[in-house]
Amino acid sequence: MIPWFQFTTVHIGPLPIQVWGFFVAMGMLVSMILIRREATKRAVPVDPLLDVALKMIIYGVIGARLFHIFFYEPAFFIAHPAEIIAIWHGGLSSFGGLLGAMLAFFIALKRKKIQTQFLTIYGNIIAYSALFGWMVGRIGCLMIHDHLGKESECFLAFDSPQGKRLDLALLEILGLVPLAIAFFVLKKKKKEDLFAPLLFVYYGLLRFILDFWRAEASFATGDVRYLGLTPAQYFAMVLVVFGVFLYKKRPLLKKVS
Repeated sequence: MIPWFQFTTVHIGPLPIQVWGFFVAMGMLVSMILIRREATKRAVPVDPLLDVALKMIIYGVIGARLFHIFFYEPAFFIAHPAEIIAIWHGGLSSFGGLLGAMLAFFIALKRKKIQTQFLTIYGNIIAYSALFGWMVGRIGCLMIHDHLGKESECFLAFDSPQGKRLDLALLEILGLVPLAIAFFVLKKKKKEDLFAPLLFVYYGLLRFILDFWRAEASFATGDVRYLGLTPAQYFAMVLVVFGVFLYKKRPLLKKVS
């Protein structure tokens, strides 16, 4: 059993720092740094890639908010429309953020008329970099415990004020460690074209499984269910299918390049 801790705000002198926001910002920064480094190594134009990544962040925040509004608390936001823009009160869906980022990626590349070989290179560089930024961002979720799950006697459960409960952020971070190791191995073997397909398939399967330990909607950090599954689980299935599609399309993209 893990002893309870919770850090929502840390003060540096008179300046209050929101812990969750700090780690999310650090995750974005880590991703951008890795994108620049990987692009430089592969002699890929850095500025256009960073521009695409920045648009993905902006669209990701918008998508995260809209996904939460429509799939998690639609009744609340219909009754309190002024809260729609109050993202500082919480309410951002990670899957909505991912969907928004993917939309931004394809829109940006289409507008820039990126050649096919750069499209695939860009996608895999961003997939590689996003994984590590995502893990850093999830530390923020862990620090504030906004994803406490079901009650459990597992050694990974936290002894929280609401009982002994799993924390889905911790489980996700631990679950992503094997994927990070796989990325390092693939990078060493020069198989970077597998980054994006593997990220979608692996993360989709991971989230689908982990959400069975997510708390019920009646709990403070629980999620609503539709036919027994969370909104994230439905989107997770879409991710897996999309990842398989990318994997099967790899030979065709190589031939076109």
